Amino acid sequence: MYNRYYIMKLLVTGGTGLVGSSIKEYVKDDNENTYKFLSSKDVNLINEGEVNALFNNFRPDVVIHLASRVAGLYGNMNDNYGFLVDNLKLNTNILENCKKYKVKKLINILSTCVFPDKNVTYPLTSDQILNGEPHSSNEGYSYSKRLLFTGSKLLFNQKESFDMPDFSVVNIIPTNLYGEHDNYHLVNSHVIPGLIHKCYLAKDNNTDLIIKGTGSAKRQFLYSGDLAKIILMFAYSDEYKGQFLSLVASVPSSHEISIKQVVEKIVKSFDFKGNVVYDTSYSDGQPAKTTDSSEVIKYFPNFKYTDIDHGLNWMIQYFKENFETVRK
Repeated sequence: MYNRYYIMKLLVTGGTGLVGSSIKEYVKDDNENTYKFLSSKDVNLINEGEVNALFNNFRPDVVIHLASRVAGLYGNMNDNYGFLVDNLKLNTNILENCKKYKVKKLINILSTCVFPDKNVTYPLTSDQILNGEPHSSNEGYSYSKRLLFTGSKLLFNQKESFDMPDFSVVNIIPTNLYGEHDNYHLVNSHVIPGLIHKCYLAKDNNTDLIIKGTGSAKRQFLYSGDLAKIILMFAYSDEYKGQFLSLVASVPSSHEISIKQVVEKIVKSFDFKGNVVYDTSYSDGQPAKTTDSSEVIKYFPNFKYTDIDHGLNWMIQYFKENFETVRK
């Protein structure tokens, strides 16, 4: 899957979340390198002192920065200010300690929400993220991610003066993620795990399945294991030493599907026979955020993405088998 060029210490923030857990699956047999998969129970990344102590004790070579305060569409709409402030503090603490402890490589995970609501060309490419204001529904979170990108760029630009000549930054902008280790909360979740939990309960309780919005919004869905592979390939590659890279991680635009189509796949997998009701009083968010899949292929020409039917089936099976213990 990837090459190991040298023994190193890797810090994974958000290490017990969706993508962090997927990375852990891939490296569990790696005895050469030292990993620290960080959870919010270990360190409060919003606390400057705690983050400094973490870096001082572990001294990572590579930081894979996954952690952020996240929620779904409606969670963001209800607390845009809180999402801005908390994520700004968190990201600034990571950047400051990368500088202080001379980290060799920083891999940031951004989000397609950083793209402008208008003044963009579809499919979206990484060079368009600052072309205008983001969508108002999640502007707090969006701006915090934009400032992570900008802060990383400014740090990179001054790397020589900070005695970090080989410092490199990789900004990865994934499309909508899904996978077994997601948060299945009924409100504060990504769209797919929330739908899976709702369908499970509707079938179990013999009630209607209520979907917020019309279901017409279209999205490209990226399996978390695929993103984990991309991250690790960059983490272990020495080819891009001393560079600042940004790329969209996305399945091809031909794989874009509507929320209604996702609902239909989940309903079929659960063999749910009840009514599916779309509550059109709720917003759909942006109608589409079509992204370009060529940027990953530029770096890894033979990369293959997981088909959504396979990914959904694995995820639903995992949810059923681990219902009592999954995050929800």
